[in-house]
Amino acid sequence: MKTYRRLVCILVLFMPVLGLAQVSSPAKRLEALDLAARLLAPKENPASSLPADLVDLFNPSRFGAQAKMNDALRPTLGSDHEILLKIAENIKPSGMLMMHGEPLLLFREKKLKVGDTLNIAFEGNDYVLVITGIEPTSFKVSLNHEEITRPIKH
Repeated sequence: MKTYRRLVCILVLFMPVLGLAQVSSPAKRLEALDLAARLLAPKENPASSLPADLVDLFNPSRFGAQAKMNDALRPTLGSDHEILLKIAENIKPSGMLMMHGEPLLLFREKKLKVGDTLNIAFEGNDYVLVITGIEPTSFKVSLNHEEITRPIKH
């Protein structure tokens, strides 16, 4: 916007020099200079009239404070290993299958291989478990750097 104003002012001032318009009298020249001065005059920032305690919705630091408050109110579930133990109790695959020489863990119609992830909602939090091993009678899952072996119950 400022660039546009400056361009207009420059054109208004140099129109006679460029031959674009003829400013015939000193009154017309003063009028052109007044117009240029008004266009180049600094405008008041509309944000300066806002209240000082207004919360900026686009300020990420505000969300950090809210997240800290939520963490303080949320009960701690324990370490990753403890959380994995609690979650793993509820993981009950229906079986194991070998397909093309690769072991697959069966959850009804869903077939998961080593490296696939399980998204689990547990006590109000979402966790991503990774299947790290599949044996004929057991499987391994990990959460972050913690790993646990669970049996496959038929």
